[in-house]
Amino acid sequence: YSDTWADPGKQFTPAAWASLDDAALGDTLYNYTARVLKAMKEAGAEPDFVQTGNEISYGMLWGPVNGTLKQCWPSSDSNWSRFTTLLGRAVAATRDACPNAKVILHVERVSTSQQNDNKQYAALKNFFTRMAKANIDYDIIGLSYYPYFHGPLDELDGAISTLESNWPSKKIMVVEAGYPYAWGVGGTTFDYTGTFDYSDEGQKAFTDSLVTMLNKHGNVNGLFWWWPE
Repeated sequence: YSDTWADPGKQFTPAAWASLDDAALGDTLYNYTARVLKAMKEAGAEPDFVQTGNEISYGMLWGPVNGTLKQCWPSSDSNWSRFTTLLGRAVAATRDACPNAKVILHVERVSTSQQNDNKQYAALKNFFTRMAKANIDYDIIGLSYYPYFHGPLDELDGAISTLESNWPSKKIMVVEAGYPYAWGVGGTTFDYTGTFDYSDEGQKAFTDSLVTMLNKHGNVNGLFWWWPE
């Protein structure tokens, strides 16, 4: 739901929707989602999974770039009701258009170093607690995990254990994961090369270790690599 790629730092409302009030934005969001899914079904590409927003830890559809961004911060109640109302419209359109598809809510707060909270995963728990209070209808918790941003595998392991303990009925997918084979990624904040060097062999060893860890968790039912090049 953006004119460019969306991530935790960029969830800008598309320019064509920027002047809409929240009620009209919700209607537009519903109609757009339903129209896209209808077109996919008619083309023979009905999805099995629908992710209503990409890495929406701090909300989505923040508002015009030069206006009020309407971000959602864990420490503040501001904007969460607006966000969950919009998210509910996106989910409703998905249920109506593709009733067999599983709905994924995708976040990326899987590192305690991002939260400085002594391994309590406060931001992650806050997000899904708010989803429960807002009665958001979804099936799968989607996570991003990049060790060069999020830290070692035990950070993800702890995040998944926290989610399984608090939301045992939800399946969990790592919908984005990756590790370099040749060069470091710009903005890298954690150096894992002492364990997995940047080589074909190092990349494979990381992937094997990731899969082994995920297989310990009964609620995990998916892993997706990003990005192939």
